[in-house]
Amino acid sequence: MAMLGAGVAVAVDAGVSNLSGFGDPLDPIKAELVFGVKDRFQLFADGQFTFIEVDSLPQLGPIFNSRGCGGCHFQPALGGSGGSINEVRVRNNTAGGPVHIFASDNILRGGSQQQGALTIFPNGLVAAPLGCQITAPGCSWSDCQQEEASRTTFTTDLKICDPTSADFASGANCSAERQSTALFGFGLIEAVADSTFDAIAASQPPAIRGVVKRVTELGRTRVARFGWKDDVATLRGFAADAYLNEVGITSPDAPTDRSTCALDKTMFGVLLDVDDDPEDSIDSDGRADIDRFADFMRALAPPPTLKLNAAAQAGQTLFKNIGCAGCHVDSIKTAAHPSQFVPPTTGGVAIDRVLLEVYLDNQVFHPYSDFLLHDMGSLGDGITSGAAGPRQMRTAPLWGVRAKSRLLHDGRAETIAEAVAFHDGQGAASRNAFQALTPTQQDQVVAFLLTR
Repeated sequence: MAMLGAGVAVAVDAGVSNLSGFGDPLDPIKAELVFGVKDRFQLFADGQFTFIEVDSLPQLGPIFNSRGCGGCHFQPALGGSGGSINEVRVRNNTAGGPVHIFASDNILRGGSQQQGALTIFPNGLVAAPLGCQITAPGCSWSDCQQEEASRTTFTTDLKICDPTSADFASGANCSAERQSTALFGFGLIEAVADSTFDAIAASQPPAIRGVVKRVTELGRTRVARFGWKDDVATLRGFAADAYLNEVGITSPDAPTDRSTCALDKTMFGVLLDVDDDPEDSIDSDGRADIDRFADFMRALAPPPTLKLNAAAQAGQTLFKNIGCAGCHVDSIKTAAHPSQFVPPTTGGVAIDRVLLEVYLDNQVFHPYSDFLLHDMGSLGDGITSGAAGPRQMRTAPLWGVRAKSRLLHDGRAETIAEAVAFHDGQGAASRNAFQALTPTQQDQVVAFLLTR
C-alpha cells in the first residue's frame, strides 16, 4: 500500500471543471477505498461531519464570530476560505484575539411565538443574522457586545491600519480585517520539519529573507506556520484556537472562556451560558471535537492543479524571473518521520501512523509559499502578534488561488493583478517587475496562477 503515498497533487483537465477536486481527501485515502480499507476515510468523514455542526446555546459563545467551522470555510468547497470578512483585529487590543462580532445575548428576539392554538417557538426566534453585528454602525450593542468593545478597544469608526502612515507612527488606534484561510493541504504543511523552514529562510536573498517564527505550543517550541501572522504550529493548536476565538467553545487545550458576560443568564427562558468548561470534552476514543477538526484538515488534499497551456507555461517562467518565487516557494518536502513531532490527540492517542508515515512523509508539495513572515510595508495589517510585528505577514499560499473571490488578508483585491499592486516592503521589487511587464506578459503570469 505504500505506493499509494506517491503524488499529492493531481493535474486536472481544465476542460472538465476548474474547481473539480477541491475539498477531497488525500488521493491515497481515496485509493484505499478501492481495496476496501476505510480507516483513514472514516477519520476524515467523522471530522468533516463535526466540522459542519452548528453549535447552540449554552455551549456557543458567549462571544463568537460563527456558529460552526463550516460557516467560514466553504469556498469553493468545505475546508476552503469564505466569501466575506469573518474577523476583525484592533491595534490597541491588549487582551488578544479578534473582536467577536456576535454574542449569546443578541441571538434571540421576540419571546414565545404562537400560531393559532400552538406554541411554535417557545423561547423566541433566532435572530437573523444572529442579531446585529458589533461592526454595524447602527447596532444597539447588547451587554456582552458592550463588554467586548471595551475589552478590545473596538469602535465602528476605526480606520484600516497602515503601518507606514504618520497616524500609525503617532500611535493612533486602527483595525485590520481578515478573511479565513483555506485549509486545503494543511496536513502536508504540518508535516514539514522545523529545520526545513530554517533552510528556506537561509536560502533567500537578504533583501527578501523571511523570518521563522517560533511559538511554545503543546509542550514544546515549534515553528509556527498557520494563520496570517504565523501564530500556530500544529493542526490541534489551530483547531483549539479557532474553536475558542471564532465559535466560543472551550476545549481541553483552551479551557477558559473569553468572557463571562452571559454566565448563568437567561433570555426568554433559554440559558445563555453555563460554567461547564471545557465544553468540548474528550470522548471514549481519545478525541475531542478539536481532534476531529484536525483529522479532517490533516486528510484534506491540496488544491488540484490544471494543465498548463502555452500562455500559462510562459507565465510560469515570468513568475520566477520577476522574483515572485523567492517568497512564493514552489516546492517543499515534508519530513521523513512526521510522527516524531506531530502531537497526539487531546486524549493522548497517537495520530494514525499510516497517514503520517506513509501518506504524509517525504512528500513534495507545491504551496507557492514559504510560510515565513515578511515585512510587507503598507500591506501589513498593523497588528502585533507575539514576535510578528505590525508590518509582517505570513506569505499567503497561492495554490487554490483560482477558487477565491477576494484576495489578500482583508479581501481588498478582486483580481490577481490588484493583489500584486498592493504588495509593498519586501514584495515591492517583484511588484515593480510585474508592472513593468507588457500587458500580454502580465496576462501570462495571471494565466499561470489560475492553474494553481
